[in-house]
This record gives sequence, C-alpha cells and structure tokens, in this order.
Amino acid sequence: MPGDSCMVSSVNEFMQLLELELQEVSDAQNLALLVVSLQRSDRVQTLLNPHYASIVAQHFSDRLQPSLRDKDRFVFATENECWFLLPNLSSEALAVLACHRILNALNTPLRIETQTVFFQPSIGIACAPLHAQAATELLRIADLAQRNAQSNNMRFELARVEQRERSGPDDLPQALKEVLDNNALEMRYQPKVDLRSKSVKSVEALVRWPTDHHQSVPTNILIDTAEQFGLIEQLTMQVVNKVFQEAAQWRSKGLQVIVWVNLSARLLGMEQLPKVLARALSVWNLPASTVGLEVTESAFIHDIDHTTALLFDLKRLGFKLSIDDFGTGYSSLAYLRRFPIDELKVDKVFVQGMMDSTQDKQIVQSIISLAHNFGLAVVAEGVEQEANLNALRLMGCDEIQGYYFAHPMPAVELLSWCEKFHRDFHDKL
Repeated sequence: MPGDSCMVSSVNEFMQLLELELQEVSDAQNLALLVVSLQRSDRVQTLLNPHYASIVAQHFSDRLQPSLRDKDRFVFATENECWFLLPNLSSEALAVLACHRILNALNTPLRIETQTVFFQPSIGIACAPLHAQAATELLRIADLAQRNAQSNNMRFELARVEQRERSGPDDLPQALKEVLDNNALEMRYQPKVDLRSKSVKSVEALVRWPTDHHQSVPTNILIDTAEQFGLIEQLTMQVVNKVFQEAAQWRSKGLQVIVWVNLSARLLGMEQLPKVLARALSVWNLPASTVGLEVTESAFIHDIDHTTALLFDLKRLGFKLSIDDFGTGYSSLAYLRRFPIDELKVDKVFVQGMMDSTQDKQIVQSIISLAHNFGLAVVAEGVEQEANLNALRLMGCDEIQGYYFAHPMPAVELLSWCEKFHRDFHDKL
C-alpha cells in the first residue's frame, strides 16, 4: 500500500534522490524518470495565489497516491509540470504501465473550493540505464520525449534509443537487422526448481546478443531497439523457432521440461500470433503443453478486450500462461479474475529485498497466498541466497529461479546440468 505521501518538497531534494537511486540501477533493476506537463486549466489562478497553489498540490498528491508505490516520488518542478521518479523496475514496460495509471488518475478533474481543475497531460519517459545513467542527461531525454509527445498530440512517449548518447559510431538498428537476417541470436536457459518435488520441471528461455559480435548489446537494449524499429516480430519468431527446436531435442533425449518464452506487449497485438505459434509447434513436433508463455503486465493496458481474447485462444491451443514481474505495485487483481493464467512470477526486487525489508517479505507472502487462493502456481525469480530460498519454502512458494541454482546456460549444457542436479543437488533441498 502507498505511504502517507510520495510528494517531495523541492526540486533539489528530488534530484538528490534521483542521484542516489541511479547508483543502484542495473540491467535487472531499472529506474524511470517521467516529465509530466499538466496543461492545467487553472494556471493563472495558481500563479496569482500561492496559498491556492499549495492546496492544489495537496489535492493532486491525494489523487495520485493510489497509483504509486511507496518508493515512487514526484515533485512540482513548476506549477504546471511534475517530475516522477520510479525506482526498482524490472523492465521499461513497467514505466509505461505506471504512466497509464497516472494518466487515468488525471482523467477526472479536481474540484477545489469553487474551482474545477482540468488536466490535459503529456508525459515523457526516460529510463536508466537504457537511455542515460546521469541525472541531468536522463532529465533532458525525458523532457525531450515529453515535448515530442505534446507536439505530436500524444499522451505520452517513451524515449527512443537513438535519443541517448551513443558510445560509438555503430548503427544498432542496422546491426540488429543483420543479426536477425543471419539467424545469429543466441538462447540461454535458466532452470526453475520445484520445491515440492525437488526437481527441475521448467526452464525460462532468455535471448542474448551473439557472443562473437564486435558489439556488446545488453538484452534490455536489444529488446527496446527491436520494438522501436519494428523488428520485434522477427526477433520473437526467431526466438520461438530456436527454442522449440532445442526443446524438441531435449525431449528426444529424455528431458521432460516446460520451456517458458517471453512475449512482448507489442507482439500481443499481432492477430495471427496463435496460428504462427501453432505452426511452429507443428514444425518441431512439440506439444503445446510443453510450452509456457510469459506476458508482462504492460501487455494488458493497450487493448484489454483483444488481449483477453488472444490469451484465451492461446490457452485453448494448450499453452501455459504466466504474468511476469507480478507485485511491482502497478498490478491489478482483475488480471487474476479475468485472464486464463496458470502462474505468477514474483518480481526479483521483492525477493532479493525480503531478508532486509519486512515490507518486501510481506509483499511476497501476500502474493503467494493470493495466487494460491486463485489456484495459481508461484515462481520466485532472482533467488541468490540460501536464506531467501528457505524463507520462500516456508511461505509455500512453488518454484524457485535464480543464481542460487544456476545462471542461464546454452541448450547444450542444460541436459547434463539437470542430470547432475537431480543426482547431486537434490538432497540439499
């Protein structure tokens, strides 16, 4: 639940918080900065009456509070512009989801004394480390994205990869196109250990940039570039075919595991997706029941009716379905009631923080209990310490994924790793 207030008192305090949070960012733990132009109907009165301005700010904070998490912060940079700091995000997609929550909160006008305050907001989103890692540069990029959104009559814009300062002359979109055309993307697989059977029942497929390429591209930038330049469908279909082929080879050698594949929000807008996936299953003679599809929360915010129908189509084909990064604070219980899902994945931010934070531990326990009440399995990702493993076991978590057991590995190593795990590591659980 949100705390008493997410609003900070000054821009200086906000920038100091931003600097501190930027020290913690990584590929797995992102940060988003939102620049929100409010375009308020009461700007003149706010300028003329400072007392009225403070009342509006408090009402604004009360309105936004349910849309934000405890750790989120915002500040009035001017009477007509707010900056939002959203730390500890597992992906840029969650920044977009938070943006929609803020926009929805501002749809209804504020009624203050005799005034009715209307908003026509436009929002720019910049993420660290994807777009920048310095506070002033991140703010500049978010501001540019906001101006682009406003000039194009859009409600928000996520900064493009090319808006960040590049470290070299390489053309990343062209390099990605060449990698895709050469079918050169690589796959890694991370086992998920079932705590009740003490066995590996499933693995997650993770795409990687080619190791022998002269550039080094982090996975989050790889995915963002593919989405920005219309290559995400080609990328996903290449991943699907590689994964299905390798999963079929494991099955022929006696390894029976479910392999989970991530689907981007944009890919769920593809009308032919169920048919394309069904065709790939047929090519590799793979049962749909051996494949799981992980969907991020941001997939649910664009066209709820289409997404619902698509998920039911995928479920009827026999695929298992999961909501990834659940528990980030922007989740909705409606997902659990409306969608035909099989499992929830608890975000690693809470799993890794729960030994030092009572609140994070309570969040994890709540998600596990909630999921079980809905008949869903729970996977905790990002497990690196034995203390976390033992705590999750006591909470009733179903499956564990993380470096405690294994780093992501190539397909050729998975079979021998599973054999060794079931032989040597089984008794340690």
